[in-house]
Amino acid sequence: MNRRFNLKRFLACALIGAALTGCQPQQPRYLHPRGDAQSQYIDEQTRIEYPNECVPSLDDVTNALEPLTLDNPDPKEEWLLTLDEVRQMALENSKVLRQLSGVNFSASGVNGTPTLLLSSPNAAMTVWDPAIVESNPTAGVQAALSAFDAIWTTNVSWQQADVARNYVTSYQDSVGTRTDGGTFQTTLSKSVATGGNVYMSAGSGYDWSDATSRLWESNWTSYVEAGFTQPLFRGAGVEFNRIAGPNATMGNANGVVLARINMDMALVDFEMGVRTLLQDVEETYWNLYYAYRNLHAAGAGYEAALQSWRTVNAQAEVGHPEGTAKNKAQAEENYQTFKISVQEAQSNLYKNEQLLRFMIGVSPSDGRLIKPVDEPTVARVRYDWEEVKAEGLARAPELRKQKWMVKKRELELIAQRNYLKPQVDLEGLYRFHGLGHDLVDPSNGDDNAFGSLTSGEYQNWGLGIKSSIAIGFRREMAAVRNAELALARERAVLQEQELELVHNLSDLYRDLDRTHKLIETYLDKLRASRKQVAAVNASFLMGKTSLYEVLQAQQELATTETQYYRTVIDYNLAIVNLNFRKGSLLEYNGVTLSEGPWANKAYFDAWRRARQRDAARYVNYRFTAPQVVSRGPYPQIQGTDPTVASPAQPQAQPAPYVDGANAYPTGVETGDAVETQNSVLPQYQYSTPPAYDPRLNQLPPIFQSTN
Repeated sequence: MNRRFNLKRFLACALIGAALTGCQPQQPRYLHPRGDAQSQYIDEQTRIEYPNECVPSLDDVTNALEPLTLDNPDPKEEWLLTLDEVRQMALENSKVLRQLSGVNFSASGVNGTPTLLLSSPNAAMTVWDPAIVESNPTAGVQAALSAFDAIWTTNVSWQQADVARNYVTSYQDSVGTRTDGGTFQTTLSKSVATGGNVYMSAGSGYDWSDATSRLWESNWTSYVEAGFTQPLFRGAGVEFNRIAGPNATMGNANGVVLARINMDMALVDFEMGVRTLLQDVEETYWNLYYAYRNLHAAGAGYEAALQSWRTVNAQAEVGHPEGTAKNKAQAEENYQTFKISVQEAQSNLYKNEQLLRFMIGVSPSDGRLIKPVDEPTVARVRYDWEEVKAEGLARAPELRKQKWMVKKRELELIAQRNYLKPQVDLEGLYRFHGLGHDLVDPSNGDDNAFGSLTSGEYQNWGLGIKSSIAIGFRREMAAVRNAELALARERAVLQEQELELVHNLSDLYRDLDRTHKLIETYLDKLRASRKQVAAVNASFLMGKTSLYEVLQAQQELATTETQYYRTVIDYNLAIVNLNFRKGSLLEYNGVTLSEGPWANKAYFDAWRRARQRDAARYVNYRFTAPQVVSRGPYPQIQGTDPTVASPAQPQAQPAPYVDGANAYPTGVETGDAVETQNSVLPQYQYSTPPAYDPRLNQLPPIFQSTN
């Protein structure tokens, strides 16, 4: 009873204690707390810190002046730039290829600011991206080639063992066994393109023991061995190992051919980045031109509205019938409307000018105001539709990249089919070994390990076949089916890309015709509007027309002039966009892509390898495995040899690399590459040269006074 009563009292006390403390975790108690645990842990973990890194800012960032605004409208000087100069500056200052992502141009002005680099810096294209892909230590070309590098491994160890044994001998009941030993082993192995592995190994060993049954208390062993392992079915062949690599696993192919295709795709991405940069630069340039024209039109309307207001006020002062309060209010309202248009046009001009500065990589404001020098063309540019379509299908970089992807999937399917074969490996080795009391003893050739080894008396060899066959091949069949589906997908995507490209070319072809027709129409309308303004003003001064008609004519003239120049800009951008979509924009702008100069040591190494190949004996293997994957260099300028640098952009040659007293020439390009077929894409030339329409006059210069 007492035990039961005590237990109940204990449980009651526990419940009371839980009720007083609450159902929550309790902190442990310490004898000497310092009281700053919270500041050392919680505060430190939640504090926002700054990285210990300092990258110097560009001079265009630190020296940026106050931007031009309506309150600060006066630049120190004008900066006259041609379109070619703008392109050159943009390319020279674009290690990171800028984009107008988030910017929208329209007739009313420009909206948005570029934010790609701030919001998504990893999405930006840079001049280092192709080299980063090529030098990737896990998936680059050199990484794939490194799987065939020879590997030299060496192992040296020494050990001692002293173990008690329960032995019965004639002189004592138990005896201990003590051994000393050491080993040295070095091996040189290499994977070969056929999928096998060859190796050579040599080593020596020392063994000492107190066992009584040994001929010598200590002895040395040595051996030299050569062997190989060669797959006969799965993993065999040059084709599979160049596609998947010697260390590939099912579904994870990373051979030298696939690595080279990844590099080609990275080059296409870089080409598309440069193409987008040039498109954005030209679009910004012509929109800045339009901003000047829009300001000019608004300024002309502003001056006409101001003159009308002054005329009405003068009429009111002399008591003329047209100088009514209604006419004065209408004239003032029209004047204020044009004033707002001028302010918006001027602010929009400053914003367009800053966007062009961003695209060419200079400070947003340095006291100068950029003014375009070139005039947009109003000439009729005619393209043959069949040539446009054929050139787009042959030169569009998006299609070229997708074709590389199709080729990659085809090669991956070849590699996956190899796994349907059984794993059967042929193995072989041949070994010379020797035994002796000493390791080396020149005076006694039979009693040392090296002497016994070199005598060739003890030889071993072995030859065998090892196999491993999966019953059912479920995983292998699934891998092949997956590769087939991936290939079918990429082929379907390529076909749909071609269809989408033809649709885009058709729309742009139509826009080119539409905008030029609108230029003609708006030009006629502009002439008519100017005649109308002159006639209405003359009629108003003679009192035959109301002021409202004068103001309407002025607004219509300003609107028509703005629409005309907007159409001219749209026409020039239609030419740019058509070349952009059919893949000829770089050639249209006279830009070619080439690799920059290497370090001088690289040219020295290349020259040394070239001399080695020149001194060696040429062996023609007469086979290519896998089959040809490339048609050869892509002709960036149609009708030229793609293997020769453009005369406009010669290759830079660094100084010779000096090794001691010998200087070797530079410019030798060597290296491992996939065999290519010497053929190029079809060439397409314009059959109809651009012709000027005699009805269209040359546009007047934009640098006219608007005061």
